This record gives sequence, structure tokens and C-alpha cells, in this order.
Amino acid sequence: MAQIAPRPTRRTRARLGDQPRPSIEDRLLAAMERLLEQGHRFAALSVEQLTDEAGIARGTFYLHFRDKGELVARLMSQVTEEIIASSGTWMSDADAARPPELHQALVGMVATFKKHQAILAAVNDTAPYDQTVAGLYKTMVDRICAQSRVSLDIIQRKGLSRPGATDDVAEVLSWMIVMYCARFVGERNGAELERLAESLGYISASTAFADKA
Repeated sequence: MAQIAPRPTRRTRARLGDQPRPSIEDRLLAAMERLLEQGHRFAALSVEQLTDEAGIARGTFYLHFRDKGELVARLMSQVTEEIIASSGTWMSDADAARPPELHQALVGMVATFKKHQAILAAVNDTAPYDQTVAGLYKTMVDRICAQSRVSLDIIQRKGLSRPGATDDVAEVLSWMIVMYCARFVGERNGAELERLAESLGYISASTAFADKA
């Protein structure tokens, strides 16, 4: 007699390759980026436009967020964490980092900026005349700067950094990378995007590490 196979559990379905359903934040982030890519202005996007594009009810939106401002803050936090995660060993385990790991960190960060180019470019363009957006933008870069300072401090203590690679250098380098990516990543694809990542990786590794590292 044939046995009836047990109904797959959530863990089993994940092991078999089923993808989890996108969260409300993921759906709204994707919706915002699609609308921006279609030419909508960041500041003018309404909750109604975002929920319609995301395929969720307005009531569902307000169960998760007070307003559009809280949504944008949460989305920027999510993007920031993705950028940091994409840097790999450089920001997660700098004890093991060498120039190739920092170089690879820039490849990962550029890829994340490319993935979220619409919202990052919009925030970069809006920040000069919107204090709230400027604050969110600064919070994102401050978080990246803080991680960079920690990593640079680790390689300094290991005797691998250049003598002049101070905390100020980590901050300037982080701002340069973020602003350059926000401005130019959207215009690059394929080999051009790879060259951009290679260049930023070369600059970062040459600045942070001593030649002997």
C-alpha cells in the first residue's frame, strides 16, 4: 500500500527551493524604485501611488507605517544594511581582510548601488533641499563610515595600513564612494560598471593598505 507523503513544512519548502513571500517593505521598496525609474519625482510620490504599484491596500500600509516619511526611513535603513552586507569580509571580519578583500568589497557595494540606483540617486538629488531626506542620507553614510573606521582600525593594529590612513581618511573615502556611486552607477552597465568597481577597489585598497600588505 502506497504511503502518503507528509505535507512539506516551511523548513522543507525552503530546502526545496521555494522562495519566501516578499515582505511589505520589500514590495514597497520595489514599487518605489519602479515608479522612480518611470520618471516619477521622489518628493511627489504619494502613499496611494506606492500602494497601488505594490499591490497592497492603503489600510495595510498604515498598519506598518505612520506615513511616507517613516516608510522612506525604513527603506533607507534596509538599503544601508544591504550595502554593508555586500561589502563582505571588509566590514564583517576585517581581521581576515587584505587588499583583495577590500577590492571585492567595492565590487559588492557597486552591485548593491546598481540594484537600488533609483532610490539612492533620488535621495542624493533630493537631500540638498529636503532636510528630512538629507538626514536619512547622512545616517546612511554615517553608518558606512562607522563600519569603515572599525575595519581600518583593525588593519592599523595589525600593522597593515598606511601610516596616514586615519579615521578621517575612512570618512572621506566612504563619502566619496557613496556620492560617486549615487551619481554614476545608474549610467554604467556591463564592462563599464565593472571598470567603475575596479577603479574604486583600487583606490580604496591603495589608500588603506601599506604596499607590503
